[in-house]
Amino acid sequence: MAELARANGIRLVLSSVMPVSNYGRVDMCIQRPPEKILELNAWIKKYAAEKGHVYLDYFSAMVDEHGLLKKDLSEDGLHPNAAGYAVMAALAEKAIQAALAVKESK
Repeated sequence: MAELARANGIRLVLSSVMPVSNYGRVDMCIQRPPEKILELNAWIKKYAAEKGHVYLDYFSAMVDEHGLLKKDLSEDGLHPNAAGYAVMAALAEKAIQAALAVKESK
């Protein structure tokens, strides 16, 4: 999909996978192991850099000192709540602006 977008002059913002936590009712870390999320995020970041896409790092802004999704950003350990979306919105806006700036300079 990224190649198709590039071929059509579309700038991409590739985002990280967010951390999960077991602070909610269900242990999300069993279904979505944090080490797998880190591995996937490293791949996405590398791919974005190699292909000249903007990388949006939600993970770093939403992870706590235990490597889990910050408790105040989700009610269930997976989906962001209003506070989580507020964090994400600011990051997304910055990434979109970065993508637009790259497009305009080419």
